[in-house]
Amino acid sequence: MVRIRQGWLVAALALSVGAGACKKKDDNKAPATGSAAGSAAAPTPAEKPADKPATPAGAPTGAAAEDLSLLPVDSEVVMGLNFAQLQKSVLWKKLVEPQLAKSDVQQKLGKFKDACGFDPITAVQSLSIGMKGVGAEKPDGVIVIHGPEKAKVLPCLDKFKAEAEKEGTKVATEGDVVTITGKDGEPVAFTFVGDTTAVAVIGANANAAGVKAAAAGGSALKTSPAFVEMYGKIKTGDSLWMLMNGNSKAFDQAAGLGFRPKAVFGSVNVTDGLTADMSVRLESPEKATQFAGMLKQQAGQLAPMVDKLDINSDASDVKLALALSSQKLEGLINQFGAFLPK
Repeated sequence: MVRIRQGWLVAALALSVGAGACKKKDDNKAPATGSAAGSAAAPTPAEKPADKPATPAGAPTGAAAEDLSLLPVDSEVVMGLNFAQLQKSVLWKKLVEPQLAKSDVQQKLGKFKDACGFDPITAVQSLSIGMKGVGAEKPDGVIVIHGPEKAKVLPCLDKFKAEAEKEGTKVATEGDVVTITGKDGEPVAFTFVGDTTAVAVIGANANAAGVKAAAAGGSALKTSPAFVEMYGKIKTGDSLWMLMNGNSKAFDQAAGLGFRPKAVFGSVNVTDGLTADMSVRLESPEKATQFAGMLKQQAGQLAPMVDKLDINSDASDVKLALALSSQKLEGLINQFGAFLPK
């Protein structure tokens, strides 16, 4: 987050930037911005919907349902990012904005703002993301972006196209679908499905056909009972929330420890400090008890670094509650910053 680099999140921001200026890089329900992201217990083939599958009890409704109907039902990771809330936080202003100011990203954003009349970073209000192939070299995914105005973004693409192509970024339009291809050859294709809502596709389906299929909806992630059950336990109004399928390659190393999860889900909230509420679902209550015990044995080392760390098992879930003040978070960043991705 501190350094905007290539990747699926940058692909979403690249939409708002238009021609790739950044290419170098209320409780427990959907936030008011309309974002509804977050699940990754990808249903088994038997759970995939037919033409009009029944919606399980407790399934999200309203804006949440609209976002989730656009995300692939076989997503391994589903996330929601309340970007507007995050940018207003004290930690963003203290830790992220100074880094942006020192990077070449800020200069590029300035050029874009001068040309197009709006700030692409503040234009993005929220993101909903469904990914599969996580852990592979080139994952596939669909991103729902709320905030950028169609009436501003599309004309801006025409203005900024030549500037982008000078830096090796290609912008192509096919009907109402725009494809942005960076110097690395990886495309991001998107279309608007509302005045301030767009759907972007990355990976193998980042083309006009893939975008139109995603925008048509029907993936019906909300019809998966496994997803709905865990979704209801997540604080989706927090800054970031997610649900990951334990079958993802991202958990291959964890399997070697004998505790490969069935799913990991929860949220992180950023204000003047940081709180996290996460759950790890294991195959049985016995496994959960063992895993919680193992984590508690290690937790003593972290106690001086955090303000709160609670670990408990509940049936097959291991629940972790973490809280850090701004000062302790800054201390951790200073201590371990050298090991963070650049």
